[in-house]
Amino acid sequence: MENQFRPLNNTNSHQTPSPSNSSINTNPRSIDDYLDAAYRHNSAARHDQGILIDMLQHWRYYIIFLALGIANSGDSAEMGCTNFILSSVNFQHDILMGGAGADDGHDEEESVDFARRGAAIASAHFAGMLISGLLSGMLADIWGRRSTLLLGLMSNAVVGVLSAGARNATELFILRFACGIGLGMVIAGVVTLCAEISPPSKRGRFMTLVASCYTLGFLYTAFWALIIFRVSGSGNWRLFMFMNALPTIVAATLVKMFAPESPRFFLCRGRLKEAVDISNLIASRIGYNDVDSNLLTEEELTQYLFQAKRMGEASCRAKDAIKLQNGTVGTNNAAKVVEGSLMSEVCTSLMGVKQVFANGYWKRTVPLQLTYFSLMLISGFATWWTKIFQLLELRTD
Repeated sequence: MENQFRPLNNTNSHQTPSPSNSSINTNPRSIDDYLDAAYRHNSAARHDQGILIDMLQHWRYYIIFLALGIANSGDSAEMGCTNFILSSVNFQHDILMGGAGADDGHDEEESVDFARRGAAIASAHFAGMLISGLLSGMLADIWGRRSTLLLGLMSNAVVGVLSAGARNATELFILRFACGIGLGMVIAGVVTLCAEISPPSKRGRFMTLVASCYTLGFLYTAFWALIIFRVSGSGNWRLFMFMNALPTIVAATLVKMFAPESPRFFLCRGRLKEAVDISNLIASRIGYNDVDSNLLTEEELTQYLFQAKRMGEASCRAKDAIKLQNGTVGTNNAAKVVEGSLMSEVCTSLMGVKQVFANGYWKRTVPLQLTYFSLMLISGFATWWTKIFQLLELRTD
């Protein structure tokens, strides 16, 4: 790790706020270094006791990822429920026929409006996700990852419950569109928060576990579809919509109670005190609270910012904030210098999008975009699978 740092430049010490001589660390740690060290601290005990015992002892850390996983499941449950309600006879009569049809002397199959009402409802949440996908990343940078995630979860929880009481296709279309807005916020919050509070050496493991919960959401939806629509005939589609909102309600509660804000968000805003406090909070939940002399401090983080040869944008912005404060370290005033007006924040975030295409990064960005586009294309097609099976008269009984 020594080759990642260079010694302090004493000739420029009047421009660079540095800790006192007694606290100078020749190998200052970044937030990622610190979280990794905190996780490795109990590796021996974790190996001896087993992962299950470790999870029980440090449940306040692992429950964060459980909350993020349930939030991810709630996303997929909201996306997958449309597939089943479109095939419900009761839903078709209540929403797609508007209560008309066979009672008016028309053939029921001909009266069900799949071409307009059904297609509009099925595509509404995808349209919302498109808009939210363009804005949610910016919101996560301005308001915070946790705040954006909570806003999306609470929005979807309310929308999910209200969808169960929709009276017509127009109301349900509006609610499903609002659901799509929330889905985009949840995706941005879950992915970013999971990556930034997990130790770098285990980041892939934690993110894979959280991402795998997306599949559990579809299984959850299929389970309730089997119970409600198969056992009781056509079933109560309103009850089905309500049950699909439960994972989001649970996730919102757990995130509110246990998930902290990302320390890198505070670092990006130049708020070193909050970044250090949250980092130490996460480390204590991992089990690093018995080595107070090695806790992360503002001085050490400041020293890292001015010694590291290579840093990300968040660290660069924090470094600029410290410089602009004329040597004041770790105050909230630094955030005011970095944040500026809301409009400037929006413009800065939008301009930052081009960075993922610059300096050869487009070779990674474009394939990832095409992959995600393909996944959404398949998800859109899957919305109609059950109805297609009905038209083909494919049955399991």
